[in-house]
Amino acid sequence: MKKLVVICMLIGTGSMLWSQALELKENKEFKGLGAYVLQAGFSPFGNYFAYSLGDNTLRIFDKNWEKRFEHQGNPDSYGGVFAFSPDGEYLAYAKYKGVTDIAIIRLSDQKVVQVLDRHSSSVYGLEFSNDGKFLASCGNDYTMILWKRDGESFDYSIQYDGFESYLNEITFSHDDRFLAAGDSYGNVKIYEKSGGLYEAFQDFKFRQHRISSIVFHPKEYQLVTGSSYGLRRYRLRRNQFMLTDSVPEDAYVRRSVRFSPQGEYLAVPHYSEIKIYHVGNDSLQVAEVIHRHGEETAGATFSEDGRFLTTHAADQKIIIWETLHVAPSDKALVSGWLIGELPVAQRRSLTPSVTGKIIGSTDSKLSAPRDEFEKTTTYNDRMAVLSDHTLALLQKEMEDIYDVKSKSNRVNFPVTGILGYNADLEIYKIRMMDTDAGVKIPVDEAKALKRSWQKATITANRSREGEDLAYHYSDFKLIHPVTGNAYEVIPVENPFEPSPLSGERKTTTTPEMPERGTDTVNGNTYALLFATNVYDYFGDLVNPVLDAQTIATELRENYGVIADVVTNATLEQTAARIREFASRDYNDKDNLMVFFAGHGIYDEVFREGYVISRDSRSDDLGKTSYLSHSNLRTMINNINCPHIFLVMDVCFGGTFDPHLASTHRGSAMYGDITADEFIERKLKYTTRLYLTSGGKEYVPDGRPGFHSPFARRFIESLRYYGGDDGILTTAEILQFVEKVNPQPRFGEFGDNEPGSDFILVIEKEG
Repeated sequence: MKKLVVICMLIGTGSMLWSQALELKENKEFKGLGAYVLQAGFSPFGNYFAYSLGDNTLRIFDKNWEKRFEHQGNPDSYGGVFAFSPDGEYLAYAKYKGVTDIAIIRLSDQKVVQVLDRHSSSVYGLEFSNDGKFLASCGNDYTMILWKRDGESFDYSIQYDGFESYLNEITFSHDDRFLAAGDSYGNVKIYEKSGGLYEAFQDFKFRQHRISSIVFHPKEYQLVTGSSYGLRRYRLRRNQFMLTDSVPEDAYVRRSVRFSPQGEYLAVPHYSEIKIYHVGNDSLQVAEVIHRHGEETAGATFSEDGRFLTTHAADQKIIIWETLHVAPSDKALVSGWLIGELPVAQRRSLTPSVTGKIIGSTDSKLSAPRDEFEKTTTYNDRMAVLSDHTLALLQKEMEDIYDVKSKSNRVNFPVTGILGYNADLEIYKIRMMDTDAGVKIPVDEAKALKRSWQKATITANRSREGEDLAYHYSDFKLIHPVTGNAYEVIPVENPFEPSPLSGERKTTTTPEMPERGTDTVNGNTYALLFATNVYDYFGDLVNPVLDAQTIATELRENYGVIADVVTNATLEQTAARIREFASRDYNDKDNLMVFFAGHGIYDEVFREGYVISRDSRSDDLGKTSYLSHSNLRTMINNINCPHIFLVMDVCFGGTFDPHLASTHRGSAMYGDITADEFIERKLKYTTRLYLTSGGKEYVPDGRPGFHSPFARRFIESLRYYGGDDGILTTAEILQFVEKVNPQPRFGEFGDNEPGSDFILVIEKEG
């Protein structure tokens, strides 16, 4: 019996070379915010965006630009500064309720987990060390305080005095060896790390140069200070920092100056402009000037991946710019090589020393950007090898960092904390490798564990699959330190392995393949639904996610489909998910439905249509960052499943196949046979059919919250539920969508056989 697979694709509407000169393109704007914008920027891994206003308002958004947190402290305290922790887990916010306190906000659930309050006057500056082990704060009380991370809390460590005036900012060197701060009288104090704390290393002052901003270079021992008298650069020479060059008054600085991720550029607020300097060995030269703000600018920050520059000002406006030819940080580069979302333990392990080792051990040919001559399948295979190579190196470093001992195919490591016991469920919540986990353990054993948990260990299997270099860690168990009994440990996330598209997927059903033979009559039906509302380089849409989620709900609740929704996926993530489904084994009569909602485009020169992924670049003339219809046809046609139906609600979707057909196959000819016989006949033939919402033209997205016109009619066809016989065919779907404007197109591609069809069978109660 041939296998039945359906891929239904619905796509919504619309249309590195770092040595090259910097280019900027306006991407997104916040305006009319109601107050002076004091600070704005992305979190280290790009999962969050935050800004603070002069009326002491803080707002935090997720990667889909949905507001997740808003707080206003005392508006008379004039704003509050913030800093993201390098692992992207926390945001520290000054002037939370009073002028002296600092809130530690856990970003995963937007909960204030701690409030620090040791300053005697307003807090003006916050900065995390690059390894995340320290938080430094400074302010109007002429002091700097160091807070040391202990597990998931920050404890007061030491206070540094000796300044003559207030301090605006603090900065750590790239490797956390040095910590520096400057006051408004021009005093600069540099401290060097020694024995877990920082001790005085060097002092110097320049009375005319009253420090407004101070920042270390992200890769070298360079220190830049800014004031109303210009920029000054210091470098470490013969074990002391020496002034090497400066830019005078035309670099007038009253607010924060910031380096790009690799330090090739320096962004400087200058009256109502933002000046961006190219950082040379001997000088700082203006590379770009931004004039888009109407009042005094407060600063500009680069995202760690080098893709965006955020500028903000007193005009109550924030502008996010796309950047070209800005190199990402080492951390962003390495994390980008790993497929999936990194667990906390991996994010915390990506320190400058670790990322430097990984980059130094990676073949540049393996990690090279894709060029126009590399096929999608070749590129995806190369990225899979790169990801495996990177993960293997990172896992080796993690085993050292977290004191993981290995013996044969098992590893063991310490329990780092116990959080509480639920006697009713007999579950102990513990901490291991910066991850929460649950342990099913009886009450008496739990009591003994509480008394001696510091001696408890976790063990796990460690194995490789095929030719993989990276390990798979599984079967976590807690070894009781008193009785020696082993208890199953279920971590919130596997600390050693990225989660596939976690954070991108929004599902109500986990798409695990059931055992063979679950439904031997009609087969099992799965759905993989892609929907993209948010784009890095194209205009955002309003309905694709709604369309996908509505269709997924209909499929789940009425047709028994196991549906998995993936939102705002990149090209790499999209290909990886299709590849995952293509590599699965299926029962003889299984069905697979894949749905896309998002932008589409057609290139007149290449005479090719494309699916626009979240990260497709608008300036990509070779279209290597897009999913071409040619590649999509190949990927789908080569899936080892006979019946495939592709439905596309997409601009220029009719260009998917050059041979368009409109022959409808109905079920009337089968009117005298039973439903089971009808289904059986349809399972005999390989199916490669597609349905698009239009031809070579743009199609509308629809009103916000009301589905696109094509999606609306497609959903109506699902809600027809197959009529009297409960079998929904392509002919019945076409009856609903064929009158939509522009006119939908229907046809076949690849290995389609005559007499084939796609069917959905209504799930009957009982």
